[in-house]
Amino acid sequence: MTRRRPAQGAAAMRRCGFTLLEVLVALAVVAIALLAAMRAAGQVSDDAQRYRQTVLAEQCAQNFLVDQRLGKTFLAIGQSSSGCTQAGVAFTVMVDVMPTPNPNFRRVQVDVRDASGWSAWRVVTIIGNL
Repeated sequence: MTRRRPAQGAAAMRRCGFTLLEVLVALAVVAIALLAAMRAAGQVSDDAQRYRQTVLAEQCAQNFLVDQRLGKTFLAIGQSSSGCTQAGVAFTVMVDVMPTPNPNFRRVQVDVRDASGWSAWRVVTIIGNL
């Protein structure tokens, strides 16, 4: 019984490994996948920053409303604005107080804007003269 040796030469070399075209196609697929992953990571970072801004703006609005309720003063009808800083981020709190059919209540719209003017949080509520 004799053993055969595998064929050697140019034909055997072609069967081993990948062609240059196959390697380039694989690199292109990997590059596209990495670009998509980087874009998704950037989007997550942007969403996290926007969420942080929204939470801080909500805190400004809630602070204003709680301050008004605890102050026991009935809000005057009209518009006003004030500054608010949360976690080192400056916001502008714009308040619009409107009358209601019942003179003992006011409709209060609080709009919190960041430095760029983006409305980060808006809340509308009724405050009574208690």
